[in-house]
Amino acid sequence: MIDVRARAERNIKLLRRLNVVVLCVAVVVYLGLLGIALTQAVGPLAVFSSCVMLAELLVFQIVRTLGDHLDIIRDSR
Repeated sequence: MIDVRARAERNIKLLRRLNVVVLCVAVVVYLGLLGIALTQAVGPLAVFSSCVMLAELLVFQIVRTLGDHLDIIRDSR
C-alpha cells in the first residue's frame, strides 16, 4: 500500500503539470478571444477576456506557491 507521503509527492507533481497545461490552454483561448475582439471591434470582449486571463494567472501563481511551500515543509522534516 502506498504511504501518504509518496501519494502526496505524486499528487503535487501531477498538480504542477496540470497547472502548466491549464495555463497554456488559457493563453491559447485568451489569444483567440483577443483576436476575435480586435477583428470584430468588440471592446468589452477584450476587457472580459483580459480579466479572465488575469484570474488564471493568479490561480497559476497560487498553485505554484503552494507547491513550493509543500516542498519546503517536506525538505525541512
